[in-house]
Parts: sequence; structure tokens; C-alpha cells
Amino acid sequence: MKVLKYLYIITVTTTLLVSCDDYLGDNVDPNKELPENVTEADLLPTAIYRSSSAQYSIALSICQYSQQLASYFEPGADTQEEVQLSGGWSNIYLQALADLGQVVTIAENNGASNYIGVAKILQAFNLGLATDQWGDVPFSTALQGEADFRPSYDTQESVYEQINTLLNEAITSLEAADSSGFTIGEDDLIYGGDISKWIKTAHFLKAKYALHLSEVDQNLAIEGVLNNVDNSFSSNEDDFQLVYNERNFNPWNSGVVLPNNTGNFSVLLSDQLVSLMDGTSIPFAIIELDPRLPLITTIGEGDTEYRGAINGTAGSHELAETEGEDNISANTDLGADNFYSSQSAPIIMGSYSELKFMESEALFLQNGGDATSVGTSADAYNAYLEGIEANMDKLGVLPTDKAAYLSDASIAVGEANLTMALIMREKFIATFLNPESFVDLRRYDFDPAVFIGLELPVGHNEILNGQWVRRAQYPTSEQTRNGEQVEAVTKEIGDPVWWDRD
Repeated sequence: MKVLKYLYIITVTTTLLVSCDDYLGDNVDPNKELPENVTEADLLPTAIYRSSSAQYSIALSICQYSQQLASYFEPGADTQEEVQLSGGWSNIYLQALADLGQVVTIAENNGASNYIGVAKILQAFNLGLATDQWGDVPFSTALQGEADFRPSYDTQESVYEQINTLLNEAITSLEAADSSGFTIGEDDLIYGGDISKWIKTAHFLKAKYALHLSEVDQNLAIEGVLNNVDNSFSSNEDDFQLVYNERNFNPWNSGVVLPNNTGNFSVLLSDQLVSLMDGTSIPFAIIELDPRLPLITTIGEGDTEYRGAINGTAGSHELAETEGEDNISANTDLGADNFYSSQSAPIIMGSYSELKFMESEALFLQNGGDATSVGTSADAYNAYLEGIEANMDKLGVLPTDKAAYLSDASIAVGEANLTMALIMREKFIATFLNPESFVDLRRYDFDPAVFIGLELPVGHNEILNGQWVRRAQYPTSEQTRNGEQVEAVTKEIGDPVWWDRD
């Protein structure tokens, strides 16, 4: 695991203002670097940083769709209004993918196979992050600059093929001997140049995107997960994440915690998540509270009860029972000392615990399980338990509290009593603040038998006619710049993406 020690932005000068040459001479901005002087090591840190920023920017809205978060205001993402995720689009297309394309080009010229491999993994990650929110997105003709300012949009099916190709090519590059003399080191803000961990990340992403296709071809999805699990993460130390620090604040801290503390409220924890962790949705047998809850949220001084916000009620925990009665306020904020929202917290783009829940689901399905069946194989059950344990270790749960949770009869149900609802409850908790939570809800069609307690938000967007939101809308900036191409692929926010066979 590499800590974000520094960040520098390289701006490349690609054109000159020729019309001014006679007057000003070579009109080159001294603060910009010429393309021929830029190296892979110059561009990789900013590409990693922008990839992490894209994950955060998208999660801020999408995790309201999945009801991990709720809003202090309505209407908005909280009530499933249209979101465009402009910050995510900008970070992916104008920053991360643009830089990564340059890294690949430069590395290919230098024969630097390690840089090629790492860049292609990050390309696959960003492309997957984009297509899972918007559906059809540009890639095959994108990022060509002046050669094509209006790239066409690839179908999501073809995008998934490109993702898998990128990951296969990345693994081949990283497993090859690199004699270029260009060594990845501190410019790799995630793994510090540990190529073995990047290979594990590639296999993690192959498993993840295979599972996304469980409604397209369940057998192939299962095979794709299980064929990659053993070559992927083996502990929390392998997690695909960017760790921030007191100079470069985690964006949940700078973008949510600090504004909330000054009265500029945005989001807090949803009642849907809190109810899964306080025994309301699935009652505990002996313990009173999931020990992770106090580690991921901060409640009011003197409060002892955790009250998540009901989505669509502008930060309220309960609806008024009679007209004129005040709603009870929620109190579960992201805090400055919480695991995911401290200044030095990581943005987790892939984790060992998530991998174990993916494995558990795949084995559960392989054993003939479905959304409502009960019972599975020993391997599926053990993967479920290992996922819980890994997430608790990640968050720093005390050993005694972890042991009590894992031994509670509501958790330790045995392989004969495991359900998809239990697997997904734990994965939902482990992927807190991760857009993956919205992928899972769509794959199981927002089924309350799988996601216990899930209901449409109060004040639900009328345009959806009682149906769930299923995609983001393309940003206005893209509609303006590339209107003809965008219009050809635009769908309503209630329309499923390609792999979402509702």
C-alpha cells in the first residue's frame, strides 16, 4: 500500500498561438511542459489521483441512489432525480484517460512494459466506472484531440469487451520482462511500483466486471469470477486504493466533512444502511450493534442511538405520524475521525473483502442458489465469513468485537442457512461509499428479498412512475460539445444499461 506523499500536475503544451509569433516570438507558457519532455513518471501520479477523484465524485451521487447515503436536501439524487456526474466525467475523460493514453504511447516508444500494464489497468478501471453509470460511452475513437473533437459512443457491450482486452493486455505486459530501464517507483501512488500487486488488481477487475454480467450469462459470470479469484488479492494489504494525508485531504473530508462542520450540509448516512447495522433489518441474536458503525459515522454529542436519514426526507429519521408533527432528525454524519472520511482516509477502488463477497456470490449461484434460496456450499459460506472478517480488520474493529459479531447467530448461520440477502447485506456494508453498491442493486432488480428493508425514497421522482432509477444522464457539457453523438445514445434515467436485464 502506497501513501499519497505528493501530488504534482503536469500540463502539456500541445499547440502554439502561431498568429502571435511575429509579435511575441515563440509563445510558450513557461508553466507548461512540452510533450517531448514528459515522461511516464510525470503523468502516472496525476492519472492515479484523477481516477480516485472520479470514484469519489461519482459515489457522492450514486451512493444516494443505492441508499448508502441520504441528502440533507430534496429533491436531488436522494429522491432519484437526474444526475449528470459532471465531475466524474471530467476526471475520467479530460484527465485520467487523457493522461493514461499518453503514458501508454510514451511507454510503448520506450519499451516500458510495466508502465504499459499499469496504465491499461487504470484505463480499464476508468472505462468501467464510466460505462456502469452512463451505459454507452466513448473510447475507441475518443481522446484523439484535434483529430476528432466529436468521438462516437461505443455500445456498453463493446466497452466491456474492451475492458477485458485491456486487462488481458495489462497482465501480459506486467508478466513480461521489462528491460527498458524505466522503473516504476514513487510515481505509483498506490503500490509504490510493486508489479505483483498490479497483476492482482487486474485479476480483481476481471472478476468484478465478469460478475456484472450475471444477468447476461450467469454461467460465464460465475466462471469469470472463480477463474480470477486465486490470482487476485490475498489480504487487505493488496487493496486497490489511494491513501491521502494531512497535505492532500481525502475528498470525503474536504468535500463533505468540512462543509458539514461549517453548516454547508450535503449528505449523511442513510437509514437503509444504518438499519442493516443496528439490528433493525436483520435482528441480532446477542450483540446490540455492528461494531463497524461507530467507526464509519459520527453522531451528536450525548447521543447513544444511531439514526440514519430516510431517503427523501431531508435528513429526517422518521416521518411525522400526524400532520404538523416534527420529524425526528437523523444524526449519522461522516466525521473527521471516521475511517472513510478522515483527512488521511483511503479512497478504496477495490478490496480483498469485496473480492470475497464476489467469490461467495459466485459459489452460491454455482451451487444452484438464487435471490430467495436458502443454503449453499461450505466454500461459499467460508468466503462470506472471510469477507466480513477482512472488512472488520480493515476498519480496525477490536478482536473481541469481531469475534462476537462473527459468532452471533444472525451472522454465523451455517452453510445450510446462508442466503443471498446475508451475502449482499455484508457486501453493501463493505462497499460503503463505492458506486459498486448501485451495480448490485440493479443486478438484483432492487429486490427487497435480497436488500432487506429497501424502499423507494419519500418524494420519489415522479418521472420514474414508481420505478427505480437505473443510470446517470450525460453531462450538459458533453451534450453541448458532442450533441449529435450524445443524442443518438441518450436514454431516460429509468432505462436499464445493457447488462441490467430487469
